[in-house]
Amino acid sequence: MNRNNGIALLIRCIAAAFFLLAANDAGAQAISAYTDYRGYFMAFDKGAINKLEYLPVTSYKMGSSCIAYIDNRNDFKIYYNGQSKFQLNAADFKYWVTDYLVAYKVGQVLYVNDAGTKKTLCYYNTKMVVNDSLLSWFDDSQYTFKIYYNGRTAELESSLLEPPKVMKAGPNTLAWVNQSNFFSLFYQGNVTVLDNIAPLDFAAGRDIMCWTDDYDRYFHVFYRGDTATLETFAPDSFKVGYGIMAYVDQLGNFNAFFNGGTSRLLPDRPTFFQVNGNVIVYAYNNQLNVFYEGRNYPVERYIPTNLQVGLNGVAYLDPGGALKYFFKGKSYPVTTEFVTQYALTGDVLKVEVGTNTNQFFWEGQLYE
Repeated sequence: MNRNNGIALLIRCIAAAFFLLAANDAGAQAISAYTDYRGYFMAFDKGAINKLEYLPVTSYKMGSSCIAYIDNRNDFKIYYNGQSKFQLNAADFKYWVTDYLVAYKVGQVLYVNDAGTKKTLCYYNTKMVVNDSLLSWFDDSQYTFKIYYNGRTAELESSLLEPPKVMKAGPNTLAWVNQSNFFSLFYQGNVTVLDNIAPLDFAAGRDIMCWTDDYDRYFHVFYRGDTATLETFAPDSFKVGYGIMAYVDQLGNFNAFFNGGTSRLLPDRPTFFQVNGNVIVYAYNNQLNVFYEGRNYPVERYIPTNLQVGLNGVAYLDPGGALKYFFKGKSYPVTTEFVTQYALTGDVLKVEVGTNTNQFFWEGQLYE
């Protein structure tokens, strides 16, 4: 078996430095959207409220820098950098929004909108994956597997008879199994063939990718250019985030991978655990805990209802119905008003109180 054989193909048109830039900017989400009591479609943008539409929209999705939506006339628009711009009529249409990209398809034609600029990527596509600033797809007319990153397009594999069997994208990693069962990884402009057989399971995050091989059943991690075997037995479960990973090993221990090392969080399985961005949230013995930036925080002595995990924190209702937000190691009481509903997207907490009155909690401050 050719595990970690180091085969690397330079993707010349993609600058590796951009990966570091994207990692630094990842937690900066400051956009949200809502429909107010008048039916107007509104945007929260770094503390400012902007009116986008006078009529309710059909659908909308948000990233860290833009809002994509289909308006009342079925027109697809993108709000970016303070302006809303028409793209096309949304007939036979699908769209996806990440922190940095808006990908959309009209029929089988694949487009991307990057920093307000529309680009046509492929005229016949049936399989694609997008995450953060990375978009990868199979070109069914040219039989090639391609990637879009940092404003440019590169070819990952060519002369293929069929698209990859499985592909998973993290914010700056892409892992896939091709038609011959070769397991490969894209990271910082390089393609590395990790194995010549498909893994049992794998997950891609930012600067990290984990997998269980189907030969020895070892559990491996790729982290910022290096690979290592974490366990010689397959884990029960694992989840990845921004350079972090949490997993339950075969003995039932609950572990966290952070900054290149592994630490045990519990000598037992947690009640549940979630990983998103820089946060590991887990519960055990009726206590809620957050692992953030290498430190474990006991947050509450109960398991909250309707818990939502963002990039750097977690929002939840306490037993009395008050909304709380544990953000970057500090707990905030968000509002004393009765909360109808709330949604944590990235780092922006959108709160609806009373009769369709919206508030936003961002960077420790409540905006009304």
